[in-house]
Amino acid sequence: MILVDIGNSGLRATRLAKGETFSNQRVFRLSWSATVAPHVRKPSPEQESEPNQKWCSIQDLDAYAWLVKQLSKQPTNEEWLISCVQRTALEHLRGVLKSEGCNHLVRVVSYRDVPMPMRVDEPSKTGIDRLVASYAASQAFQKKASQVQSMIVVQAGTAVTVDLVDSQGVFCGGAIMPGLGLSLQLLAAGTDQLPWLGNHLVDTQPVLPGANTTEAISAGVNAALVGGVGHLVRRYRSDHKHASFGNQAGPLQVVITGGDGKLLLPHIDQPCQFVDHLVLAGLSLMQEV
Repeated sequence: MILVDIGNSGLRATRLAKGETFSNQRVFRLSWSATVAPHVRKPSPEQESEPNQKWCSIQDLDAYAWLVKQLSKQPTNEEWLISCVQRTALEHLRGVLKSEGCNHLVRVVSYRDVPMPMRVDEPSKTGIDRLVASYAASQAFQKKASQVQSMIVVQAGTAVTVDLVDSQGVFCGGAIMPGLGLSLQLLAAGTDQLPWLGNHLVDTQPVLPGANTTEAISAGVNAALVGGVGHLVRRYRSDHKHASFGNQAGPLQVVITGGDGKLLLPHIDQPCQFVDHLVLAGLSLMQEV
């Protein structure tokens, strides 16, 4: 079985044996180079690559073919289980699978496939990645604590989502704010002289005061990310520590995932834990759903 998490700035995929849960399996990534507003002529930032990662445009069919080649040991009858919030990428992946002659079963999960209750106005319009990640976090910490516990689930990607799961295991919704890369992109697009910086130029603890424009931007966008998430976590912990969220001792557990999640980790009060590839972990728990 192949699990795929298609986000707004990239795709992550791994291959598991049937019934296997995700732990430390190899993850392959497509990362899409962002573009600022068409009228803004500023150079794209340098990108840092990791093993098994390919930078490309979202339209690059050769990149999808590379991904399929890495994951498919046999080109027939293998299931692809997909969480998707980027429909263009999904259609390109489907097209490449078809052109490669792969007779795979492609199953795109919806909110109906996530085995947890939801207390939101429109579950069908809630990001499936938020639901799958929250389900994975809830299941993981339920096993550790031998009971359901309230928790805050933070995904730090293109957008940063800060969601709440209550002590009954119900997804209660949350907050959405711009992520680090999007903030850097919009700052460049909305100004005349500020450069477009890459995410890797923003440190966990940037220099302050910044002695140059790069340092000043790094300090500012880091403060917006850390400050915004920190404020939301404090509100959740203050507002939801009584009756409907159980009587667990201490503040709510925070679970952080996503490409920029490690920037947040040192700034959020304990209990707080970073878990990589939480959506893939959630998909691995949903194989038989």
